[in-house]
Amino acid sequence: MRNSTSPNRHTGRMITKNLIILLVLLVVAFLSMWAWFTNRQSAEAGGINLECKAPDGVEIAVVAPGEIPTEEDFREGGILIKDQAFLEDFELSEVTSDGVNFYKPALVQSNGMASPDLDADWDTAVANESYLSFDLYIRSESSQIVSLTTNSKFTALSSVLTGENAGNKSDYGNFSKDCIVGASRFSVVNSDDATREMLWIPRPDLYFSSQGTPSVTENVTENQYDGITYRHNYYEVNGAVKTLKTMDDSLVTTSIFNGSEYVLPKKTEIARLSVRGDDGHYTNHVTCNMWIEGEDTEDRLALVKGQFKITLDLTIK
Repeated sequence: MRNSTSPNRHTGRMITKNLIILLVLLVVAFLSMWAWFTNRQSAEAGGINLECKAPDGVEIAVVAPGEIPTEEDFREGGILIKDQAFLEDFELSEVTSDGVNFYKPALVQSNGMASPDLDADWDTAVANESYLSFDLYIRSESSQIVSLTTNSKFTALSSVLTGENAGNKSDYGNFSKDCIVGASRFSVVNSDDATREMLWIPRPDLYFSSQGTPSVTENVTENQYDGITYRHNYYEVNGAVKTLKTMDDSLVTTSIFNGSEYVLPKKTEIARLSVRGDDGHYTNHVTCNMWIEGEDTEDRLALVKGQFKITLDLTIK
């Protein structure tokens, strides 16, 4: 994925274009996202829409993890992920992950709250049941470096998230259910060796508090709430041992405020098209994962049926 590439005139002409845009409309909590802080243990997808767009000269395919795309799967233009057969049984449930390994904890109830049962056996979470996962194939007639640009973002569908006028308002307070976007995570994994290329917290600016009257704070900085919204907490599973971990800050990408919205802070390489195949194309693929992290403060009953969209804006060099 990191082999050297050779620039060419064709590449130069394409560099100024937004080459690929993935637009995902996710009804996140999707009917019943309760996570392990409440008294439900499953969730269903209320709707999902992912659109991929590419200009002339770049083709993309979206398939289930591990699936090999056919020639007919590649498109110049739009691909709607909701039409993909691998999402027919898509449901979301309790998940914790380092971006590569996904687990569905067993839960224990106490005082009306649920938490991971560290003494029970945990299941490996199933892709496109407990979390969203797909392989993104990219091909071109020339060698390229593929990166996510700073136009990449997660956006709540409601423009007003707090106060009396909050859209998609929660039954538990003056805030939008769409604040569930704060618990979202996105990872890109090298499909060749299963190493993580990035783990992204797209909306670290949201903080849900259940103390007293439930509330949501917007535009949270790293200096507030002990920086918890800017850290990725997850469970590491090693056999029967489950350990709550905090990922090193150097391994986590957090969005920044660009004056109007929260976006990826810098252009981030995710793949290299450096090997030419027998079909004449330079092709590579990565596995993309999106999940709602149960250890995040926004993964709460009060935000059930929240909605947001994902825009992944890719470019080549």
